[in-house]
Amino acid sequence: NEPSIVGDELKFIEDAISRQQLSGDGYYTELCQNWINQKVGCAASLLTHSCTAALEMAVILAGVGPGDEVIMPSYTFVSTANAVVLRGGIPVFVDTREDTLNLDESLVEAAITDRTKAIMTVHYAGVCSELQALKEICEKHDLFLIEDAAQALGSTYFGAQAGSIG
Repeated sequence: NEPSIVGDELKFIEDAISRQQLSGDGYYTELCQNWINQKVGCAASLLTHSCTAALEMAVILAGVGPGDEVIMPSYTFVSTANAVVLRGGIPVFVDTREDTLNLDESLVEAAITDRTKAIMTVHYAGVCSELQALKEICEKHDLFLIEDAAQALGSTYFGAQAGSIG
């Protein structure tokens, strides 16, 4: 795991040290957020130290609590389930599509119960899930749609940026 130097990385590290700002809400955080805002076309973004933290924040903001169910793909990183379990929620795993390895939208509705609070989809390897179908299911059942777009920055779904629909 050797770091590669392809540009001005060392200059930027030295600059961050000279600014005495190595973490959170500093000069480089603002530059990154502005870049993301332009790239994604959003008014504001909030950087987190990991997608795990972002998923936990999304689950908290969706109000997931003890006994609430969150539907998610069976093929995912453990952080997807952990974000729900840490709030006392119950992950409900649904199979993935063979062609994209994303949540199989045709199986989601059968997994919904009266305890379902949200659907959390993971855009695997930069390929967006079938968001229109998932959005319609969420609207029909009054559920939150949470997108894990960690692997999909810059990917689009019919012109909308990954992570901007849920």
